[in-house]
Amino acid sequence: MNFKKALIVYRKEMLEMLRDKRAIFATFIIPLVLYPLLFIGFGFIMSRQTEILEERGANIAVVDSVGTEISAQIMENLKGIENFTLLPWDKSTQTLMNEGELQAVVSITDSTTTHGYQVYKVQVKYDSSKERNQLVYGKIRESVARSKEQSISAELQKRDLDPELMNLINVEAFDIASAQKRLGSYLGMIMPYIMIMMLVAGAASVASDIVAGEKERRTLETLLVSSAQRKELVLGKYLTIITAAMANLIVNLFSMGFSMQYMLGSQELAMGITQMPITGFLILLAAMIPLATLFAAVLMSISTFSRNNKEAGSYLQPVMLISMLLGMISFIPSIEINNLLAWVPVVNIALLFKAVLINEYQISHLLITIGSTIALDVAAIWLTIKLFNTESILFRTDEDSSLKHARKQKGVLFNGLNGLIYFALMLVLMYYLGSYLQGKDLLTGLIQTQALIIALPALLILKVFKLKEKEILRLKAPRIRELVFVPFIAISGAILASMLMQLVDFVYPLPAHYLDQLGGLVKMSDSIWVLLGAVALAPGICEEIMFRGFMMRFFESYSRKTAIVITALLFAIFHLDPFRLAPTFLLGLILSYLTLRSGSIYNSMLSHTLNNSLAIVISAFAGSAWLKPLLSGDEGFVWWLAIPAAIVLSLSVWGFHKVTADKNEEIIQLS
Repeated sequence: MNFKKALIVYRKEMLEMLRDKRAIFATFIIPLVLYPLLFIGFGFIMSRQTEILEERGANIAVVDSVGTEISAQIMENLKGIENFTLLPWDKSTQTLMNEGELQAVVSITDSTTTHGYQVYKVQVKYDSSKERNQLVYGKIRESVARSKEQSISAELQKRDLDPELMNLINVEAFDIASAQKRLGSYLGMIMPYIMIMMLVAGAASVASDIVAGEKERRTLETLLVSSAQRKELVLGKYLTIITAAMANLIVNLFSMGFSMQYMLGSQELAMGITQMPITGFLILLAAMIPLATLFAAVLMSISTFSRNNKEAGSYLQPVMLISMLLGMISFIPSIEINNLLAWVPVVNIALLFKAVLINEYQISHLLITIGSTIALDVAAIWLTIKLFNTESILFRTDEDSSLKHARKQKGVLFNGLNGLIYFALMLVLMYYLGSYLQGKDLLTGLIQTQALIIALPALLILKVFKLKEKEILRLKAPRIRELVFVPFIAISGAILASMLMQLVDFVYPLPAHYLDQLGGLVKMSDSIWVLLGAVALAPGICEEIMFRGFMMRFFESYSRKTAIVITALLFAIFHLDPFRLAPTFLLGLILSYLTLRSGSIYNSMLSHTLNNSLAIVISAFAGSAWLKPLLSGDEGFVWWLAIPAAIVLSLSVWGFHKVTADKNEEIIQLS
């Protein structure tokens, strides 16, 4: 690859971007004007609004059912609140309160304790959904607290006791956090979200046009026939998106930082804060570079796949929504970055930002975050180059995505886009309808979910498109010598998957309610045969029809390995269980391999059924003497079992691979 040619492409794209007045306005002008208006303008409006609420005061209705000296003291203190008007309680009070004319109703009652003391109760009725009423309630509470202190002090003096007894125990708080750290704690909640959204927005504004726009303008063909290779074209355009994203981020940060510094300068006496945490911002700006490269690669892949700007825009919206939701994790106060969350894209940057601003991060978190993001970035770039080298994707037409065309040309149905759309629809159906069915009755709901949501749609689509079920789903009888190895593969694979689950629990302890839910599956029925049918046999058949039979067909046109990995990943995601994502992915790889290697779905059906059956048997007989030597205290496998399991799995897969060498199925080209 010639880097000079890539730089020529980069310069060409940058010049085109800089000629676009809309891009310049959105990237540079709007941020420089927007944040001063937001921070300074809203700051003034909020402070003025507080003053207005104070000046407006409040109307409160008061009913004194006691009429003693102490209740009179409470009434007197309430009258002393500035801008408060006290009204007597009558029949129209409730109506006035509903209409918003009254901000609160105060009721004073009393009762007698078992020792004969008269105690008072002040009940305040107010609408907490209105900010004005919250302010009123706060003032009433402070007034009643003063009345309480005065009354207790007077009572102690009557009994010749020192009123200082009220202050027998005092609590004094000493905040050791510096002003800079307090500011970092506040900024750590909102800034990660804002920065991630700015980064995505900056990249998306350029990415949607950089390939899809050229397709629409018919200028991409000119680039493709130039002396630059596809890799050089991808690199040049990729660098353009990164530049736009980082430029947008830096300009936004500069404008935001300047505006916030101005606000802090005017309030530093009250807050004790004199400057922004510049060092933390610089560290995070460096950490944002890998995230910018990741977004650039993902968005460029989308732009390459899209036929035009409109289609690219529709695909970019889910990416922005997912990024927004992942970035919002910084708002959750109890979640902090650790070595596990540092592997999760976008989430790791958001939590790292939060930790850096309060100076409570580890170098390992920073390195894992940057390293994992770069790894995903490389994968996304590889995908973009692959898309650029695939003419059928690069020059897709409207007909290629038409279901009407797919009915005429059967092979058109099975492509990656249709596979992802089908998976997304099934995932939504699983989440809403599956949750509803299982919520009514877990055992019956599981069976209904498997039959109606997982297996039936795939079978209906095959009927509608008049495809051969036996051929598509690979409903071919396996040979005995294949089946001999399947139980060994299934059981050893299940043990290793269980070990992986135990490792997840060790790194990130599973919540107690989650473990209770898993244990509840065994308690659905007293009959182990019913459990085996619902939790082992039904998923073994229905899930294999959907994933190994139907879903895998959508991705086989890329390569066998790609089809196996993507199908396994979708299989893991479909279970909607983040804790079991890695173990389920491992099992998905094994099941996909068995089907694709042998050409028979029955091998993966048997393996899937045996895997689930093993989990049921272990849960049901965990206390049995014959099983105890293999289990640790928490019903997980003992760690040394991983070694023989890995050996058995390796030998079994090797044997299966050998006996299926003459049956290694070619991918069916549908026509």
